[in-house]
Amino acid sequence: MQKIKSNSVLISSAILLISLTFFSCKKEEPAPLPFADFHASNSGCVSPCWIYFYDNSQNAISWKWNFGNGFNSTTQNDSMLYQEFGFYDVSLWVTNLDGVVDSVTKEIMVY
Repeated sequence: MQKIKSNSVLISSAILLISLTFFSCKKEEPAPLPFADFHASNSGCVSPCWIYFYDNSQNAISWKWNFGNGFNSTTQNDSMLYQEFGFYDVSLWVTNLDGVVDSVTKEIMVY
């Protein structure tokens, strides 16, 4: 009788160990990779002028802009008043749910 109890305890322990191993190794699927993109409306305007920036990114949950003139933003869509003639490199960094970052830089013109 003692031997039967020992075997059933051993089998139960083995099943528990296998179950814990299986479920603890199961990983969540990664979030889709982010793809940074934006559209600048009114590029090529005569200074002083406003340029409007529209996010076209995919799988993003946060945004960081650098407007190329010393100003930054963390809103999804934004606008910027450019006071002087020039070519400005505007950058956008986007982050997905897993913290993966993608970025894009585009040049805008102000006359």
